[in-house]
Amino acid sequence: MDRELLNRLASKMGLTSANVIRQAEEYMRLSQVKCSSLSSDTATSKAVICLELAATSMKLPLDKEFVIKLSGLNKKVYQSSLKSMECMLGLQSSVGLRELAVQYGCMDAVKTAAQILERYEFSLPEAQRQDLDLSKPLFTTAALFIACRCLKIRADKKLASSSGAKKSVFERLCSQMLKFGQEICGEAASVKKPIKTSQKRHKTLAEKLQEREEDEVLPTSPKQQREDEAEKVEKQNYEEWKRKILENALRAKAGDS
Repeated sequence: MDRELLNRLASKMGLTSANVIRQAEEYMRLSQVKCSSLSSDTATSKAVICLELAATSMKLPLDKEFVIKLSGLNKKVYQSSLKSMECMLGLQSSVGLRELAVQYGCMDAVKTAAQILERYEFSLPEAQRQDLDLSKPLFTTAALFIACRCLKIRADKKLASSSGAKKSVFERLCSQMLKFGQEICGEAASVKKPIKTSQKRHKTLAEKLQEREEDEVLPTSPKQQREDEAEKVEKQNYEEWKRKILENALRAKAGDS
């Protein structure tokens, strides 16, 4: 049944290679096991998607608009189903964080996203880590999405949908990564704060030293000069008064003798 359907659809899509048919048939078999959750897909749409995936793997050209029309799905649903099946079958090529960030305009989140992936990996049991490929779009997209959220970076709205996974799967992974993103951003903020305070303290000390130097260099104001002169005259008067008192005391003592 699948082979007959695939042959008929392949002919309409202009695919004549026996290798493409065999590959699409293998994808159909795997999809029945791994992609049973794609309830919106019909037998025809699944067959068309498997044929496109087989043709893409062999770098054969296709009329995309005609392929979507042949599937019986609208463009949005078809693209979503294609991405989901591609992801579930493990056919998506690995996309690095940097390439993904360039594509969706969030380069400032790359470093944090890489740290999120690292902490997420080490949070898993050893046995689970061995079979995990964090370069898969599901993980890189989720890490970048959470990094943008924690850093309050505005990214392209299509970023979340580029994972190729079901919305519930993507959201569950994001919720697991969120705590790591919050930890990383919190640590970065605590490191920056003391540095800022230290710089401010140093600046204040420099300002005080400068003010002291300026006080020593600046000329005395007229008011200060008058006050200094008055103080000097007062001191001289006191010394003169003191001298006269001593002289009078000496004369009195001499007369008594």
